[in-house]
Amino acid sequence: MPNENKPINKGDIVETEIESLAFGGKGIGRYEGLTLFVEGVVPGQTVRCEITKLKKRFAEARCIEIVTHAKDEQTPLCEHFGTCGGCLHQDIKYTAQAYWKGRQVCETLQRIGKIAEETPGMGNEAHPSPLEYGYRNKMEFSFHGIGDSLKLGFKRRGSETDVLNIHSCPLLPEPCADIPALVRDYCASTGVGTYRHNKGGYWRKLVVRYSHSNGEIMIHLLTGPAKSHHTIKGLAKLLSDHLPQLKSFVHSTRKGRADLATGERLISLTGKEFITETLTRSDGTEVSYRITPNSFFQTNSKGAEILYRKSVELAAPKADDVVWDLFCGSGGIGMFMAKDVGEMIGIEVSEESVRSAKENARLNGLENTIYIVGNLASAKGLPEDLPRPDMVIVDPPRSGVPDPSLQRLIELEPDRILYISCNPSTLARDVEKIGGNYKLERFAAVDMFPHTSHIESVALLTKTV
Repeated sequence: MPNENKPINKGDIVETEIESLAFGGKGIGRYEGLTLFVEGVVPGQTVRCEITKLKKRFAEARCIEIVTHAKDEQTPLCEHFGTCGGCLHQDIKYTAQAYWKGRQVCETLQRIGKIAEETPGMGNEAHPSPLEYGYRNKMEFSFHGIGDSLKLGFKRRGSETDVLNIHSCPLLPEPCADIPALVRDYCASTGVGTYRHNKGGYWRKLVVRYSHSNGEIMIHLLTGPAKSHHTIKGLAKLLSDHLPQLKSFVHSTRKGRADLATGERLISLTGKEFITETLTRSDGTEVSYRITPNSFFQTNSKGAEILYRKSVELAAPKADDVVWDLFCGSGGIGMFMAKDVGEMIGIEVSEESVRSAKENARLNGLENTIYIVGNLASAKGLPEDLPRPDMVIVDPPRSGVPDPSLQRLIELEPDRILYISCNPSTLARDVEKIGGNYKLERFAAVDMFPHTSHIESVALLTKTV
C-alpha cells in the first residue's frame, strides 16, 4: 500500500521504472505498492509521471519526463506520432513490439482463460509482420470542416470528433502516399463542408484500398446525400490523372449517424467493381480474393499470409474433413484452407459478403465450398441437412462469439475449433466458457498491426468430452 505518512493523490508527480507493456499499450510501473499504468512510455525507461486516475490498487498516469532511456527506444518515423490516434508504438523497436505483444496474449490467456503455462505457444513472441511500414491494404480517413479549414485524416488521440489533418501516413503503401493530400485539397476547393458540419454538409469518409500482389488501387469516397454530387466528377479525373494504378473509383452515400466507412447507396463507379488480392499458401499455390468497396478483408495482406498459414498448420486439416467457417465474410481463412478438406461450408449474416464469397470460390475454381446466409444461433436460414462439422472455424469481431452462438457451437460437437481472434481478452473469455467441453491445445500470436496495440491470435481447441 502507499506510504501512509504521505498518501498519493491525483495530480502528484512520481518516478517509476517501466517494467512491461500491458495489453492496450500502456506501460506498467510500480510506486509505493501501487501498479501504475502509464501512457506513452517504453519498457526499460525510468520516467516521471503525473497521476491522472487513482484507485485502491492501481493508478493511471501520463509521462511528463524521461529520466532514463531504454535500449528498445527509437525515433518515430511519423511527424504526427503522439497526437494522431492511430499508432501507439512507433517509439519502440519493432522486434520489441513483437515480443511484448506475444507476452500480452500469453498473460491474458493465463489470467482470464486459465490456460496452463506449458501449453504450446505460451511464452512465444508474436510472429512479426513481413512489412513494418506501408503494410496496410485499407485505410479510412475522416473529413472535418469546410473550405480552407477542411481537414482529412485521423481522429486526434483522446478525441472522438477532432480530426488531425494528415497529408500522408507511413502505414500507407508508397503508391498511395499522395492520395490524402490530393483529395483534401480538391474537396477544400469546392467550398462544400463535411456532413453535419453545416447545412448541406457533404464529405464523410475516404477509403483507400491497395492490392499488395498486383498494385491495384481502389478509392471509395463516402458523402452525405446532399445534392453536391456534381463535385465528384472532377475529383475522379484528378485522381485518375495522378494515379496510373487506380482501377476503381467509387462514390457512395450514407445517411446514418454512425461514423462508419461503408456506403448505403452507390452513386457512381468508375473502372472496375473490385480489385484483386492474392495470397500464397505454404505449398506455393495461390488463393485470390476480389475486394469490393464494402467487403471485409484482413488489412495486412502479407500478414494475412502468415496468419492463414499458421492457422492451417495448427488445424492440421484432413482430406475428408467437413468444415464450417463461421463469420466467414467473403471467404477469408476458409477459402485459404478449402483445398485441404473435403467440404467447406461458410456461414455469414451479410448477403453481400456471401455473394462475394461465392464469386471468390468461382475465381479460385473451388467446387467443395458452400456459402450460406445465416446465423449459427438461430436455425432460421440454415438447411437442416447440413453435414455435421469435423472442425469449425470462428473469426468473430472484437466482442468475441455471442453466448447463443457459443452454446450452439458446443451442441454441434465438432472435434476441433479453430478460433481466430483480434482480441485476446474475448478469446480467453470464450475459451474459459467452453473449458468443460474443449481444451486449448496450442495457439500462436501474429502481429498484423505494427506500431499499434492490436494483435491477432489463432488457437486450436480440441473436444475433451
